[in-house]
Amino acid sequence: MTALMKAVKANNPAQVKQLIAQGVNVNETDAGGDAPLVMAAYLGYTDVTRLLLEAGADVGALDPGMKATALHAASYAGRVEPAKLLIQYGIEIDRQGPYNGYTALHDAIWQNNVEVARVLIDAGANLHIKNHDGQTPLDFAKAKRHNEIVKLIEQKLGHG
Repeated sequence: MTALMKAVKANNPAQVKQLIAQGVNVNETDAGGDAPLVMAAYLGYTDVTRLLLEAGADVGALDPGMKATALHAASYAGRVEPAKLLIQYGIEIDRQGPYNGYTALHDAIWQNNVEVARVLIDAGANLHIKNHDGQTPLDFAKAKRHNEIVKLIEQKLGHG
């Protein structure tokens, strides 16, 4: 594991800042292919996520398993603040995972992460993108019986 990844996983912003000052590559993946930004967002470490973004971390970095972005990871794990930061830094909000076609919003719905879903919807997530099963976010939320998210989407679409 790289020194940066150790600092990220330990949620140690001071160490991350020091490593960045020493010129460490903020995009260097660990032996498993995990990118520091994806890991920080997934773990919900807002300060570390911010430091990595400020240092130029690639918002397009993908996790090695699902080939998903840091926003997918934050959405799946229910990490509101890292999700907001990633959106501020221009991450592709509607990027679909290659295996299931999920957007970050689909991932938030899958785990019933209402607040992250709200952030994504308010940030302009496309509500018409279908996953590989042909489900829009609204279809998916209904199938999962995540009624609070159903209401959020219906309000945005003007159905409610």
